[in-house]
Formats: sequence, structure tokens, C-alpha cells
Amino acid sequence: MLLGGDRRTFVGAARVGRLATVRADGRPHVVPVCFALVDDRVVSPIDAKPKRVDAARLQRVRNVRATGAGSLVVDRYVEDWSKLGWVRIDGPASIVGPADDSHAEAIAALREKYTQYRTHPLEAQPVIELDVEHVAAWGSLEEPS
Repeated sequence: MLLGGDRRTFVGAARVGRLATVRADGRPHVVPVCFALVDDRVVSPIDAKPKRVDAARLQRVRNVRATGAGSLVVDRYVEDWSKLGWVRIDGPASIVGPADDSHAEAIAALREKYTQYRTHPLEAQPVIELDVEHVAAWGSLEEPS
């Protein structure tokens, strides 16, 4: 497993991450996301919260479709700089729809992590799936006391 030990614990406990994708023209795009870990994959829903455009037209979805890549950064900032830390996960990304085998597992993991998703109609919504190909980390990944 590429994401193991203290790195997995740090990422798994985080409530929000920043998903970075690249537009077809090469410009970066970063958005805060909810996510869950499923084995060596990160899954992030395109949920039912209000959006200005439908799921297929969201910039992150278009970017994943265009480039097939993404990164997720999870970080912790505290005033005691000896406790700063971050983990970045890079890898191939894809859009997983309800007909895909891994979709139900992704929805289950998201609902286990976020109680708010237990009442959201996620079954019909796509999920961004990021395969863990490379992991980088820095700083203190232990829970601050």
C-alpha cells in the first residue's frame, strides 16, 4: 500500500483536502473537497450541494476528463510551527459513474466518513477517483497534543 502508516492516518482523519487538477490549456485549478480513502484510492463526490453548473460541466470534472490526472493535498496549520504537516497524493484520476463497479464502494466510504452524506442522494452522482501513484509528505503528521 503506497499510502500507509502515519501518512494514511493523517489523510484519513482530515475533513477537507484540496484537489488540484490541470485545465486542458495547462492552467492549474484547485478546489477544496470532501473525500474518503478506499484502499489505494481517494474518492471525492460530485454531490448535490448547489452548484452553478451541472456535474459534467464542473471545471474539476472537465479537467480530469481532459488530462486523467490529479493531486490531493491535506494539510494542518497550527500556530506552533513544529506541528505543521502536509501530505500530497498524486496519480491518475477518473470520473466514476453509477454503472461502474467501484461507485457503490466509494459512496459507502463517503457516507461512513461524513454523516451529512447519509441523507444526500449520491447514488446517481459521479465520483472523482484518484489512484495513489505517488505520495509526498512534510512535517509533523502526528496528532498535535
